[in-house]
Amino acid sequence: MADLSANENPLGPSPEVISAIARDVGTVHRYPDSKGTALKAALAKKFGVETGNIILGNGSSEIFDMVAGTLLRTGGEAIIGWPSFPTYRAAILRAGGEVVAVPLLDYAYDLDEMVRRASRRTRLVILGNPNNPTGLTLTQAALDRFLGYLPKGCVVCLDEAYAEYVQSRNSPNSLHYIEARRPVVVVVHTLSKAYGLAGLRIGYAIAPEFLALDIDKHRQRFNTSRLAQIAAIAAISDSEHLAKTVALIASGREWLSARLSQLGIFFLPSEANFLLVRVGDGTRVCQSLKDRGVLVRQLDALGLPGYIRVSVGGPDDNERFIEGLKAALSVSRK
Repeated sequence: MADLSANENPLGPSPEVISAIARDVGTVHRYPDSKGTALKAALAKKFGVETGNIILGNGSSEIFDMVAGTLLRTGGEAIIGWPSFPTYRAAILRAGGEVVAVPLLDYAYDLDEMVRRASRRTRLVILGNPNNPTGLTLTQAALDRFLGYLPKGCVVCLDEAYAEYVQSRNSPNSLHYIEARRPVVVVVHTLSKAYGLAGLRIGYAIAPEFLALDIDKHRQRFNTSRLAQIAAIAAISDSEHLAKTVALIASGREWLSARLSQLGIFFLPSEANFLLVRVGDGTRVCQSLKDRGVLVRQLDALGLPGYIRVSVGGPDDNERFIEGLKAALSVSRK
């Protein structure tokens, strides 16, 4: 089965990660460092920030829970674009907040409408950059303008799960916002995607220290495992493997885009490791692809029943998808 449904790294983790886990696997009877000291130090060095700016999470999903729990513990609302990563909505609701979902405009965030919907009750805005499932990005100028119009006291959470794949020169420098501190921005990253550690559940966020300390109070003491911390240090240290991954995804994305264009199939020009593809009947096409050994993401729950999201895989899996899609669309159009 070619699994192109979860935006995973087709190369898998760095060989350095596997070696690091193998060296330490005999110590799994020991508790992890609850503060993640070594990993925080490695991340601080990588990004030129202080360890006090860093929050570790059981994947980025836990970090969204921690951020929402911190900012919405006394109520209030949070703004998201929709469709976007469903975890945003779930985290807000779990924290007891009110979700203000602003529909996308031409597949992109409607930042002007988000500003109009913001109020004194708005505590949080979550933006995926690139957004999932569209793969579209924000520009530096658009984000600067947006941040300048938000009400005082509103925190912006930038989800950069797919940032390693972005090639646009206009993409925002998110660390600039951390340094400025006004408005307050939290930048969230995961090691599940480009670094290939989805099964180990490890993510991190960078925020102004006063807010990072508050957010960190909302995590369980041992929320990141010993092996996950060790693997993360090895992963972020292997720039060569990351470069190979990014190059593979870029070439695969270009290949898929060319084939879809030849077939006359609409898709969005993604900056991530997936494509949003319009197929007419998403349920039927997903099942047809599955019958042919290819898994893609069905998007009915996001209000996109006529679309599928396909991850960029290795060359063989990408070709299997295109052949399967041609057959699926041939069947669905009869």
